[in-house]
Amino acid sequence: MTAPISRDDARLCASVIKEVARSKGIANDPSAVARLTVAIARLFNKGLRDRGQLVAAASNLDEIK
Repeated sequence: MTAPISRDDARLCASVIKEVARSKGIANDPSAVARLTVAIARLFNKGLRDRGQLVAAASNLDEIK
């Protein structure tokens, strides 16, 4: 069982999701935002904790359009 993330970590992920969704033009597509959320959660769980790294990695995902 994993420990819950802190509020700061949750805010970091939410801000990255918003930024990437806007930049990719998918902010109004709920299913695309959901896929992006899952992808960012996986990246975060793999150890990407820096905002810049998360944004760069999420922006380069081809599965999110």
